[in-house]
Amino acid sequence: MAAVANKSTLATIVMVVLAAAPALWSGFESGPSRWDRPVYDFLVRSVLPMAAVDDSIVFVDIDDETLQVLAERWPIGRSTWAKLVRKLSVFSPSVIVLDAFFPEPNGRADSELALTIADRIRDTTLGDSDEGKRLADELDGQAAQRDADRQLSKAIAEAGNVVLGVADGSLAGGALIGGEIADLQPVVGIPASYSPSVDYVTPRGSIAELSMAARTQAGLHVPCSADGIIRRYGYVARAGSKNLGSLALISAQVANPKRAEQLAKAALSEDNGDPLLRWPDIGKIRRVPLIDVLEAEADNAVLAKALKGRMVFVGVSAIGAADRRQTPLRADLPGTYVHITAALNLLHNQHLSSEGPYKPLLTYGLVALCVAAYLFGRRVRSTALVAVGAVVTSAAWVAVGIYGMHHGWLVPLVPAALGFAIPVIGEIGLRIGKAELARQQIREAFHLYLSPTVVEELVNNPDKLRLGGQRREITAFFSDIAGFATISERLDPAALTALLNEYLSAMTDVIIDEGGTIDKYIGDAIVAMFGAPLAQPDHALRACRAALRCRQRLAVLRTEWNERRLPEISARIGLNSGVAVVGNMGSAKRFDYTMLGDVVNLAARLEGANKAYGTDIMAGAETVRMVGDGIFMRELDLLRVKGKQHGVAVYEAMGFPDGVDEATRARMTIYTDALKLWRAQRFLEAAEKFEIIAKQGDAPAQVFLERLPLVLAEPPPADWDGVFELKTK
Repeated sequence: MAAVANKSTLATIVMVVLAAAPALWSGFESGPSRWDRPVYDFLVRSVLPMAAVDDSIVFVDIDDETLQVLAERWPIGRSTWAKLVRKLSVFSPSVIVLDAFFPEPNGRADSELALTIADRIRDTTLGDSDEGKRLADELDGQAAQRDADRQLSKAIAEAGNVVLGVADGSLAGGALIGGEIADLQPVVGIPASYSPSVDYVTPRGSIAELSMAARTQAGLHVPCSADGIIRRYGYVARAGSKNLGSLALISAQVANPKRAEQLAKAALSEDNGDPLLRWPDIGKIRRVPLIDVLEAEADNAVLAKALKGRMVFVGVSAIGAADRRQTPLRADLPGTYVHITAALNLLHNQHLSSEGPYKPLLTYGLVALCVAAYLFGRRVRSTALVAVGAVVTSAAWVAVGIYGMHHGWLVPLVPAALGFAIPVIGEIGLRIGKAELARQQIREAFHLYLSPTVVEELVNNPDKLRLGGQRREITAFFSDIAGFATISERLDPAALTALLNEYLSAMTDVIIDEGGTIDKYIGDAIVAMFGAPLAQPDHALRACRAALRCRQRLAVLRTEWNERRLPEISARIGLNSGVAVVGNMGSAKRFDYTMLGDVVNLAARLEGANKAYGTDIMAGAETVRMVGDGIFMRELDLLRVKGKQHGVAVYEAMGFPDGVDEATRARMTIYTDALKLWRAQRFLEAAEKFEIIAKQGDAPAQVFLERLPLVLAEPPPADWDGVFELKTK
């Protein structure tokens, strides 16, 4: 028992650990955990409300149509960039955000050549002429036009609100040749001591001519999760020894200078400045193709309304640009939309948090809930109810999670489901294992005593086998070998054991085949029952069939034994039906499935009473009543067995109805008539009939003839009930 208790305790500990582990693991991992990511992405796409979108941000898109019209490939020329910045500034946006950077000088060779030629013209006599001066001036103009960097720098400076990007050179495979960022402006509202989670190992910006003209610079890099999907956005990164604001934060601050510190504080308020993004409906973000801006007139009212006072993000969606990012929304979202989403989240304070102060409480609360759910589930007996409870609890937690996401905080879903499911599955597995062990124990306990069909039904319906005492209507079956003591004296122990085992095996096979249960063997005796442990409405008929088949089988065995010169064996069987107590009885360490009660005792007496009547199968009245016409019976006598006050009718099982010939039926009719006369105290008339069938070898009739002198010498009283008292067992 101690070993069982230890195993149970160990199993409980293991299951508690399994229940707590996923929640604890998720508590140490920045959410969504690796388990939660697919579920989180699904919820973002299908369940959670989209982030708010307003008209404060416009996406100027360098799309495939623009490149086709311009007859350019990505990256577009800097003269085009310059023209774009000039066009945009006409419509007075609050900030122009270029989702790009320019690390290399461009377009200088042609302009420097033109300037050199113009200088040489001026140094010659040609430069003194009007034609020479005109030519030199024209070359100066051409040089100015051909210097794309100078054009872009001038456009940026004139606009006064352009934000350029800064990339992490360590991620570009060494392809960038621009200089390191030598002097970054401090990010408004971000303490110098702040330690961001994003680190630019080798920050690279635009060439000095452009970066000096820009209002400021901002980080372009957005780290993704281990699976390559962008879910978070770092508003501030570390660039060397300084902090670098992201494109979303810096653009928002430039567009809203009075809210700059407030926006910085909001950026750092969730998950140390690296919060989960709440994604908008991308289709609702105002998008303007770049070609529309380049071709617009200065008085274009539509663009003026769309761009004035707005934050304008310029980025690329053209396929050839390869600026596509995997997000929970789409696997190929243009990268600029990620920055726009972060800016919208920041402006409307609608991030999702997974690292807030609630996380420890949520983590340990989830651990406690998972453990409590498991321990409670162990107390529920129904395995199906345990499984349903786990599903309902998981569904409730998912509802809590969705509610939490609606309100800005991330709730671990899959760890919770695992915390509920793993121990439940383990508990169900343990229960299945225990059930299988119980089924195996049932098989081991009954396979030698019950038919395979009955055993399997008990295995599949163990509730039909109640441990302990139970009142059940059964038919008791007692069998014994006649004259066994004499037989045992004739054989040596080995031969006797072999003969007895052969006999018992044959009889047992018949009993089990009829659905009976072997209670026990007592020497040469067989004690069996029908109707338990599995209820059998026809238990009486089964018992009678078994008795008759045992008789038939024994007749075959006698022939075989005679050939082997073994003693002839005859058996007597007693059957009785009624309510008895059946069940496992004995000590706590050893018990047997057995039967108790008057019904059982009478069956044992009837088995012995066969000797007095010269019969081999005797049945009680209740058995005969239950069998009906299923077995051909004859009433033998009214008998008062030893230990009983009242007489009982006893019957002999003659055979199966279709196996009893007409001559036998005629003799039984004579016997029945004689028995009626005997009970009416017309003994001489009864004797005449008994004598007729006694001459034909009917043993019970001979018994009554032997009683005749006794009743004639000492007639019974007038109120005699016809009962014969059996003095022996």
